[in-house]
Amino acid sequence: MKTVKDGRCLEHDTKEKVIKWTEPNGNKCFRFSERHVFERKWIIILVALLFIAVTGSEYLVYSSHYTLTPNLIFFFFAFLWWITIPLRANEAVIEKTVHELMDETVATDANEIGTEVAKSFVHYDIKGTYAIITDRFFLVLLKNGEVWEYLISYHEQTNEKDSYYECEKSHVVSKNPEHIKAICPRRWSRFLAYSNLSDKAKLWIHIFSVIIIGGVTFAGAFWVIMRLKWWTLLLTGGYFALFEIVGLIAKKHPGEMRSAVMNIVSLPIAFLYLLAALVQPFITVVGTYFFVASFTFGIPALIMIWLSKVDWLQLRPETISFIVLALGSILSSNHSVTKKIIRLTPLKDWGNHTYESYREKLAFYLVHPSNMVFLIYLIYFVFLSVSGYLLIQNDAYMISESFDLAIFKAFLVYIAYTNMRTKAKETEIEAKELLGRISGLFVHDMY
Repeated sequence: MKTVKDGRCLEHDTKEKVIKWTEPNGNKCFRFSERHVFERKWIIILVALLFIAVTGSEYLVYSSHYTLTPNLIFFFFAFLWWITIPLRANEAVIEKTVHELMDETVATDANEIGTEVAKSFVHYDIKGTYAIITDRFFLVLLKNGEVWEYLISYHEQTNEKDSYYECEKSHVVSKNPEHIKAICPRRWSRFLAYSNLSDKAKLWIHIFSVIIIGGVTFAGAFWVIMRLKWWTLLLTGGYFALFEIVGLIAKKHPGEMRSAVMNIVSLPIAFLYLLAALVQPFITVVGTYFFVASFTFGIPALIMIWLSKVDWLQLRPETISFIVLALGSILSSNHSVTKKIIRLTPLKDWGNHTYESYREKLAFYLVHPSNMVFLIYLIYFVFLSVSGYLLIQNDAYMISESFDLAIFKAFLVYIAYTNMRTKAKETEIEAKELLGRISGLFVHDMY
């Protein structure tokens, strides 16, 4: 819906609740109702009450605190996830709207100098440990290597008009090293670019780096919580209480000294955000395989165990292991199955942010049949190597004779399946040629 007001063209997007218009000087403007960080406080209160109820019940009933650590980790990540939802939602609207307003302008400017746009996104200049936004820019990387920046000004709300964003129609060639680095990072990419590794090898170097860095970070946080135990909860609660108190004081009595104290107090939060940034890619990689294994191996295992419990089938544990391992290996190698599993998990692309699309594509790549077959073969290889060594050297079994045999037979079934699938593809190719020759039998030259 478009209207004209005060010589300006306005466009109201009812879906995103974004109002867009063009100023007389040609600058593109927009505004929308932004979300706030703590807009739904009842969610975190509910999670905290559930955490206290679960851990408190365990302590009162069993006099133990085994669930403290996993619940505290869950509470921590739930809190970080919750407070960033409104911010990510605002960023998603800003990113989408700026592209809608500026992409055509940028493409026209690039065509005038005979080049094209390679990449563009909204960039935020921040300062301090509290991540205060100082400036916003629409950064554009051209195929000729230049980096352009279009200033995005934020106008605060006044008595006369609401707050809004204004995108400059003209650009400047960026000389800011931080902006250039943001849109065109060089160091790690340059190292990989000059190496003779294949693209697949480079990708797996990235993945293993993510696993190592994220795994060490996650294990370190887990170790600290295990050592401190209940003190972790007290320190965490005390810190956030102190943070809120200092924030209220700094807000009511602004000053350089109080701002400095606020920055110091917010250092732990900045450190926690750093840890979360390091762990998030690790969670994506590990979570992909966790969800796939849970569906392809876990669900068949639960079904087999339930059928045995209700006496519908009399299955030995070794038989259940054989069926679950064989069936799970086959299902996890089927890309259509694994893709559906990914789309049923939090790893799917929800359309809120660009990184969600990258996360889903990474998950799809990780569960590609070639990767899954290699991973399953590797797991069987390690198990059978250790089991074979123990049997030959010590006349011992990895688990027991029947369980080791069940795992070995499951591996044989999986080998037969992968070979059958390979042969089926070859047969499908040969079938096309054979179909043409058979069709020729029904064609006779008429003289």
